[in-house]
Amino acid sequence: MHDSLHQGQLYVTVDMLILTIREGELNLLLSRRKDTPYAGRWALPGRFVGLDESAETTVRNLLEEMLPVEKPFLEQLYTFSEVNRDPRGRVISTAYLVIVPGKQLDALMKEKQTPFTRFEVSTGDGGLRLAGENGTVLIGSDLAFDHGRIIETGVQRLQGKIDYTDVGFRFLNDLNAFTLGELQTVFEAVLGEKQDSSNFRRDIRKRYEESGRLVLTDREDKQKRGRPASLYQLKDIN
Repeated sequence: MHDSLHQGQLYVTVDMLILTIREGELNLLLSRRKDTPYAGRWALPGRFVGLDESAETTVRNLLEEMLPVEKPFLEQLYTFSEVNRDPRGRVISTAYLVIVPGKQLDALMKEKQTPFTRFEVSTGDGGLRLAGENGTVLIGSDLAFDHGRIIETGVQRLQGKIDYTDVGFRFLNDLNAFTLGELQTVFEAVLGEKQDSSNFRRDIRKRYEESGRLVLTDREDKQKRGRPASLYQLKDIN
């Protein structure tokens, strides 16, 4: 579909950057394109926006078809509108961040046959690097269209917001029962660097306990070795 576009017309697409934490690493979902252009290349999932729907409606419908996430976290990332970003014609894309907790994603990918492969994401001085669970290693220019730039923009947005918004909590499997160690793992995966445990816990408590949103429960996590860790609950996530 849309292998060739009418010249002189403007088309709008959406692309989804689906992120999760797996084994302490930031992961995203990619699939191989079946159609031209870039047939066989790895790409973000996306779709053309219909005349009778909004960009967000298109994203939600596509997500429901490909990966029916319960109450997904969606956030509009950026609109990519470079003139020559799509060789078929004049196409702009609005990209969305989608965050899925690890256990929920694991269950969905076991229950439903999906075209997705998980890739560990790393950014830094060497640029974007994606390491697939199938052994594939990619850099930004290996991807279809400008999807490498979309991924870098999304990760940078996430890194910039995690210290002053609730977005890091969106990766947790259970907002009513989590440890501060689990939350620290999320921050380390997103930021790509280790956090000092004492400083991290102090900062989180200062930000959330004073407002009454971070609540210490009377339960403990006894599944891991060593001393049981206290379980917390986050109220009124933003």
